[in-house]
Amino acid sequence: MVAPGSSIHALGATGAGDDLATGDDHERVPAATQQVSADVLVVDDDADVRWTVVEILRSAGFTVAEAEDGEVALDLLNSGRYRMVLLDMRMPKRDGVSLIEAVRDVPPVVVHSAYSLDAADRERLGSVVVDYLHKPVSPQKLLRAVENVLGTGG
Repeated sequence: MVAPGSSIHALGATGAGDDLATGDDHERVPAATQQVSADVLVVDDDADVRWTVVEILRSAGFTVAEAEDGEVALDLLNSGRYRMVLLDMRMPKRDGVSLIEAVRDVPPVVVHSAYSLDAADRERLGSVVVDYLHKPVSPQKLLRAVENVLGTGG
């Protein structure tokens, strides 16, 4: 678990990073084996950030599924049920804006990105985006945003 007051950062190629979980090796869960129903779908192309966010949310009692890009997320969202999406905006294959536009029934979205949304994107997304978290974000702020959407506790 990430220490209180630390932030979520990605690891570099050498494995060095700032305050990212424990640095333990971790296995990735293939998208084909993901839950089709969960509290939160975490969509981020950075595997280390995604893993850390998933661990923080699971530690708080939330059920979590994950997707490594917008195409995988599109498949999961169109075939499953998620109470909310925690979404990176800049990813390969399909960015966050086009993902939201392509989903039939979009659950509430909390954007979790290092990049700001421009006015045109904010207009296109409308009320689907309920919060915006600028990376890096503290575990406490991440949990507060998810709890605001889902209610207290997991």
